Amino acid sequence: MARGVGAGALLCLPTIALAHSPMQGIGEFYGGILHPLLVPAHALALVLLALMAGQNGLEAIRRCHLGFLPALALGLVLAGLGNGSEFKLEPALLLASVLAGLLVVLQWRPPLPLFYAAGAGVGLLLGLDSAPGDLAPGPAAASLLGTGLGAFTCLLLLADLSERARRHWQRVALRVLGSWGTASATLVFALGWLAA
Repeated sequence: MARGVGAGALLCLPTIALAHSPMQGIGEFYGGILHPLLVPAHALALVLLALMAGQNGLEAIRRCHLGFLPALALGLVLAGLGNGSEFKLEPALLLASVLAGLLVVLQWRPPLPLFYAAGAGVGLLLGLDSAPGDLAPGPAAASLLGTGLGAFTCLLLLADLSERARRHWQRVALRVLGSWGTASATLVFALGWLAA
């Protein structure tokens, strides 16, 4: 009995927790690739932005990518330099997710220049919110490079899949995904606001 209690107490000892720490065993670069998919606010923003762009055709996807990639790179560079880490950017990403999700649900076709702004806004926020924590400069750069690659690949693939959904049931499924994403982002935003 005493050994069991002792073992349980050892399991409860606190360890260091970093918000954006690399995953154990896979290295900083591969941890960076998975980072946008494992942080809920980042994943929701990427998925809903991709659905919104894909639902509006190839030109909307192209403009979204042209806004997203340079803004993401800028955000990652600033995060690597230590800028932006003092701001809490998750609520802004969740708000962007809600807006993109509502556009997916309503199937509203916004003007094409809006896709530059939407891509740039999400890319910049995602990059700034991806500071790698307390890593040496080399591993931090590898983590940020992986994050950029993972985020852009995710956006690219999901927007392409969304654009290829042309049958009626596929369009309905996209709207359902948009509504689920909107509801999820709204709940996380509300819980964060109530906890603050």
